[in-house]
Amino acid sequence: MRLLTALTCAGAIAFSTSVAWADEAEFSLTLRSRSEKDGKYEVAARAQSWPAKKTAVIVCDMWDAHHCLNAVRREEEMVPRMNEFLAKARTQGAFIIHAPSSCMDAYKDHPARKRAQAAPPAKNLPKAIDQWCSKIPAEEKGKYPIDQSDGGEDDDPAEHAEWHAKLKALDRNPKAPWKSQHAGLTIRNDDAISDSGIEIWSLLEERGITNVMLVGVHTNMCVLGRPFGLRQLAKNGKNVVLVRDLTDTMYNPKMPPMVSHFEGTRLIVEHIEKFVCPTITSDQLLGGKEFRFKGDK
Repeated sequence: MRLLTALTCAGAIAFSTSVAWADEAEFSLTLRSRSEKDGKYEVAARAQSWPAKKTAVIVCDMWDAHHCLNAVRREEEMVPRMNEFLAKARTQGAFIIHAPSSCMDAYKDHPARKRAQAAPPAKNLPKAIDQWCSKIPAEEKGKYPIDQSDGGEDDDPAEHAEWHAKLKALDRNPKAPWKSQHAGLTIRNDDAISDSGIEIWSLLEERGITNVMLVGVHTNMCVLGRPFGLRQLAKNGKNVVLVRDLTDTMYNPKMPPMVSHFEGTRLIVEHIEKFVCPTITSDQLLGGKEFRFKGDK
């Protein structure tokens, strides 16, 4: 009996120590932004420590399929690293919110979806937090860097046609084939699932979360514009960053400024750093090197 009591007490101490450690865990980050000086923008880096319990990671539109085949290929390449990033953040104590837009039916019975639906509406809901945000005032100072008016698809025409035929054969709408989040990204019961700006804002407020890391696609469209995207979070006072190596754009190199797809992504990242919010990289949590697509030379 004495041995059992001693072991029980030791276990309780170990548990309380681990809980205390989780509560005190912090992310040591280097935030990159760009500030104007004498008509030019200079890169600026500043260190910040974010309490993990006051931090969320939002996963934007990492769908199980897409109308652009090359976008699918890049997503497949990025998913393993993103899943490692989510696992690390979650282990440290961050709150993970999965936001695969227009896919909520797939998760109607999932505890993580029910958690989002059960969040009491925040008393400080920002105006239009349920709407797409095309621009914030700070962006008026600069020129949008890429032309995405063609939708940004960069597929080979023959491959594109074959891909759409395959999607149709799978009984998916070739123009909007997504039905769920990519299966390679783990969703735990204690995460949340939502594509609602109201629900996501309320989840953050319910937990006293002031810091948000955003990963996912596509940087120049959904990542910036969704009701839970960078613009809405930044303009409404959240300490938000883009994880710049865990994202991708919809940009066709045949459109101005006629640069590579990956350079187009970098131009959008620079725009974000100038006018929307800072950025970080995944290695700041995971160590090693930041993620880079194989085709990015």
